[in-house]
Amino acid sequence: MSKYSDVNGTPFTDEDIDQWAAEAESGQGYTDGHVGPSVPGRPISVGTQARPFTLRLDAARRAKLDEAARERHTTPSQLMRELIDAL
Repeated sequence: MSKYSDVNGTPFTDEDIDQWAAEAESGQGYTDGHVGPSVPGRPISVGTQARPFTLRLDAARRAKLDEAARERHTTPSQLMRELIDAL
């Protein structure tokens, strides 16, 4: 049996994967709720006027951004939105 972990470090096994697949295929949906905490994504409140913004980062800066987001249990995009809002 193999052991894995998700991006937040939550461990899971082949048994877990088999259980999730059976639940998904059963038509009854998932019975155990979320595997881990929800991660905020693109906010709905940005509306139809939202446009992508591309920022090129060298490897060191991207690693810092990824680490800061991971420490805060969020995505790099959400962290950048929060930082801009704090200005």
